[in-house]
Amino acid sequence: MPRMIPRHPWGGLADPAARPPADVLIFGLPWEGGVCWRGGAAAAPARLREISVTSPSISERGEIVTPADLRVVDLGDIAPDDPADHSEAARERYLGLVEREVAGHLRRAALAGKNAFLLSIGGDHSVGIGLMRGFSAGLPEGYGVVSLDAHPDLFDTYDGSSLSHACPLRRALDSTRLRPEQLVILGTRSYNEVELAFMREHGIRFVPARDLDAMGTGAAVDLARARLAGLGNVYLTVDIDVADPACASGTGAPVAGGLSSRQTIDLVRGLTEALPVRAMDIVEVAPALDPTGSTLFLALQLVFETFAVLATKRRANAAARPR
Repeated sequence: MPRMIPRHPWGGLADPAARPPADVLIFGLPWEGGVCWRGGAAAAPARLREISVTSPSISERGEIVTPADLRVVDLGDIAPDDPADHSEAARERYLGLVEREVAGHLRRAALAGKNAFLLSIGGDHSVGIGLMRGFSAGLPEGYGVVSLDAHPDLFDTYDGSSLSHACPLRRALDSTRLRPEQLVILGTRSYNEVELAFMREHGIRFVPARDLDAMGTGAAVDLARARLAGLGNVYLTVDIDVADPACASGTGAPVAGGLSSRQTIDLVRGLTEALPVRAMDIVEVAPALDPTGSTLFLALQLVFETFAVLATKRRANAAARPR
């Protein structure tokens, strides 16, 4: 077998010696202190970095992304003090750390004249609590959220915790500037009566996976664009369990009837093209639960497609500047 050409992480784009400012900042969040069932998501940042060197950053359409097109800096992991401590106090400490790190990097990027894109790799979905709080704190304007998820994640508390991976969108609504009409949830198919009542009471738009399949990903993107029109900042959160277990079995709470890998990729790419997405997370990838590795490689393809869109937008913005 020929030896693989060594590359930097993330398709060769992230030189380990590089430091901000950057077009893309990457965080790893090796945390699974908010899970209620099967663990393993804490291993995802390291495993994704590991496989990200196996191919260059080229989209499925053949768009080649080079360091000249997109400056990517991997800031490493935001690691918990004690990964085994899942107490409420430990959750508060860790998510507070995530919030401060995200807000700080956004502010420093703005001072450097950069609208840096934040890419966060979880970890379980509770990391979204710290991420969205930091995103909100680091931006003077309001923001919208598009969530791709099999679950609404709108519990006030779950298993006695308000910081569970079943609570990130509820915490975003009650502790950041996010408003219910600025939240769109796509791909749902597993609910609790409490969550359904909350969405209906507050007018939160959600599109079940079955309906999304019937309407098509393009129409779903159009719906999100119309719903979030006028907002200058959008946060995209991708729980890998939005995809069907047939193509993404490596996740803690899989639910049958999900999106195909084709639909998942088209949604992430379409949303990033159509909306002013400034930050994105990919969460709930649990490598040990999928011996085939297909869940990891789906997540990696989502990263590469996002890079291609960001590079295209960067070139377009550069061409539009007066000379």
